[in-house]
Amino acid sequence: MFQKLLASLFLFSSTLLAQEIAGVSATLTSTSPMVTATGSVSLKLVIDVKSDAELPAELVTGLALDVKLNDAAGPQVREPGKGGPVAVCAGTRLERNLTVPVSRLAPTVDAGSMTFVTLAWSGLAGANCVIKIAPDLSKLVIEDLDLAATKVLLVTNHGEMTISFRPDKAPGHVTNFLKLCKQGFYDGTKFHRVIKGFMVQGGDPKTKDDNLQAEWGTGDPGYKINAEFNDIKHVRGVLSMARSQDPNSAGSQFYIVHKDSPHLDKQYTAFGNLEKGSDTLDAIANVRCGGPQGSTPLQPVILHQAIIIPAMKK
Repeated sequence: MFQKLLASLFLFSSTLLAQEIAGVSATLTSTSPMVTATGSVSLKLVIDVKSDAELPAELVTGLALDVKLNDAAGPQVREPGKGGPVAVCAGTRLERNLTVPVSRLAPTVDAGSMTFVTLAWSGLAGANCVIKIAPDLSKLVIEDLDLAATKVLLVTNHGEMTISFRPDKAPGHVTNFLKLCKQGFYDGTKFHRVIKGFMVQGGDPKTKDDNLQAEWGTGDPGYKINAEFNDIKHVRGVLSMARSQDPNSAGSQFYIVHKDSPHLDKQYTAFGNLEKGSDTLDAIANVRCGGPQGSTPLQPVILHQAIIIPAMKK
């Protein structure tokens, strides 16, 4: 699927070459590799003028996007610019920040899977990018899910990780985690505690506010859940719940084991496994850390989104 997408992107981009503006190069990037079906896409268009040129109005103040949805042609999104063509001198750089509702780019998306969206600015070779649209799960009923087959995609600024679950061992923890994901509770939180060779920990809502850094690690969703200690071994890739000294003090904070840690077995509730994204786990575990305990990333490790990939009960 992804190889086909790259091939179609190449063909799509190559069709723009004949239309490119002489002396002008541009890049189009998205601030997030993934957005939800009900959200908006934030784009950055950077235009570098290498020789004196005349730019069409829509390039300076309008919109001229051609869209592909997976392998099929999508809508053309157009907004006329203000006024006429704009003369610019060599050496000029223009930067535009654009926000476009997903509904304009992908009026219909598959309710149960990701949609790959290729965006290209008409007439500008190389000004293209690919984003993923997550399905709208606002009406999803957690009780209707096959918990053993449902997964969650964790989208971070270091890559993606796919999590599967063990409701046979910890049904309460699995349900709680999925409910928080559906609410968007984890979106924008940080992995605030990272110890290479041990684990990476996130899920604290207080990490959304850098002014509360002294309190990171103490946040929760406003309630606690009872422990479900089980026989899942805390080996690399296991998803488990963080807690304080009280066994029944888990809430929202979780961790993914980076290296086998048998001392955690039956002391913390393991409830899932890393199915894909071990390279992302390693990338997070290898970030430079500091702070009083040497475990606070010096550069934020952000969990942009925790997206449910649903599997319904049959």
